[in-house]
Amino acid sequence: MPSKYIALGLLAVVSFFGPFAESLITGTVEPYGKWELAETLVALALIFWWYHVDKAEYGYRAGPLLNGGMLLAVIVAMPIYFIRSRGWKRGAIATAVAIGVFAALLGLGEAAEWLGKKWGPP
Repeated sequence: MPSKYIALGLLAVVSFFGPFAESLITGTVEPYGKWELAETLVALALIFWWYHVDKAEYGYRAGPLLNGGMLLAVIVAMPIYFIRSRGWKRGAIATAVAIGVFAALLGLGEAAEWLGKKWGPP
């Protein structure tokens, strides 16, 4: 179970330090730029790691479609995984928690961008 939390912690680090470093170095955060593409690829790898550990913890055997969905369309595949692996009630709760985690990650990114602009080049 601790490796799930390591993956989430690393996801928070990427969500904060990616925009922070970009705004500190370049003075701005470019939407859909090279930095954001790199952050997204790293974040997808961390989310897939979390998913793989969670699957093992729940003893859930996912097919190739759900596994691929977690890489290509995580916003759709994750709630499906939660409901299939935990049932309707616990799956809905897990989905709500995941939405909260993603909102916190977005907040970290915005805070990092603000701090980077404050400390970065004028």
